[in-house]
Amino acid sequence: MTSAARSRLAKGWARLLQLNRRNMCGDAGFTLVEVIVALAMMSAGLTILLSMMSSGLAHVASAQKMAEAGALARSLMARVGTEFAIKAGQRDGEYPDGYRWHLKLLPYGDGKDAGDSPVALYTVSAEIEWNDHDATRSYKLDTLRLGPRVLQR
Repeated sequence: MTSAARSRLAKGWARLLQLNRRNMCGDAGFTLVEVIVALAMMSAGLTILLSMMSSGLAHVASAQKMAEAGALARSLMARVGTEFAIKAGQRDGEYPDGYRWHLKLLPYGDGKDAGDSPVALYTVSAEIEWNDHDATRSYKLDTLRLGPRVLQR
C-alpha cells in the first residue's frame, strides 16, 4: 500500500469517527412522541392478546360443561330399562353439580303395525340442562328402545 492510499484511508476513518461522535452527542435517543406511540401500540397489542386468551378460556369451560352434559345424558340413557322401566311417561331429576335432567318415554308411531307382538317401540329422550352465566344451555339425546307392549282394552 502506498503512502497516498494510507493517507486517504486515514482521512476517511477520521471523518467517519467525527460523524459518529457528532451523531452520538446531538441526536441520541428517542423523542417523546416516538415513546408514546410505541407504548400505545404495545398496550393495544396486549389488550387484544389478553381478550383473545380470556375468550379462549371461556370457550374451553363451555366445551367442558357440554362434554360433561353429554356423558350425563349417555349415562341417563343407559339407566333406561334397568333403573327406569320402559313405559310411557316422564321423569325429572337433578344432579348434585347443577345439572338438571328430563327423561321422556313415548310410544313410537301409532302402534297399528305391531300386530300381536308382545313388544313395542318407544322413543326415549334424555335432556340435560344447566345454567351457563346468564343463559340456560341444554344437551339432548334421542333414541328408540324396545319395551313391553301396553294392551289397550
